[in-house]
Amino acid sequence: MIHSGTLLLYTIGALIIIVSPGPDFIYVTTRGIAQGRVAGLLSAAGISLGLMVHTLLAALGLSALLQTSGIAFQTIKFMGAAYLLYLGVKVFLNKESLIQPGQSEVKLNKLAIVRQGIATNVFNPKAILTFMAFIPQFINPADRLAAIQISLLGGIIAFLAIVWFGLVGYFAGTLGKWLCRQTFLQRLIQWATGCILVSLGLRLALSKNR
Repeated sequence: MIHSGTLLLYTIGALIIIVSPGPDFIYVTTRGIAQGRVAGLLSAAGISLGLMVHTLLAALGLSALLQTSGIAFQTIKFMGAAYLLYLGVKVFLNKESLIQPGQSEVKLNKLAIVRQGIATNVFNPKAILTFMAFIPQFINPADRLAAIQISLLGGIIAFLAIVWFGLVGYFAGTLGKWLCRQTFLQRLIQWATGCILVSLGLRLALSKNR
């Protein structure tokens, strides 16, 4: 199994990866600001579940397939880019304010929020590369318990994600209450969010990492 020192090093590295801004951070922040604390926490849960999907795929050996197959990797990459572009364009075309004042928790489509959080993470290039390049450094592929090691490491990063993004979503929801009274800032955040998502999608589509 994995030594405690290696596990500590992995946890520190995983935490640095988790807290670095990306599509997951933008999704959780946007949901929290727009729909409140509960939506922010639900989106954080979706991100964490998405990481568990990556963990399952890695344990089944599909991450190794992506590493060796250029076509498979390019397919996933362009799907992720298309999804980011879709989210960005959707924000731009939204006629309503990004922040809905006074929206009650009852009106939230909780399942949809979690489901979109899962999709955001599953197609997140940072998450894909984490399971392709970062996690394999801490396991021995020849070990009969390699799948268990992957599950353990994936579980750690999913736990870190729900803690970090849960905090992000909670405080974003708190910020959203104040932003409800700031019309100009609402529109600014909406355009900034759309620009960032579209930029991430284009950057991913045009990247030459494989």
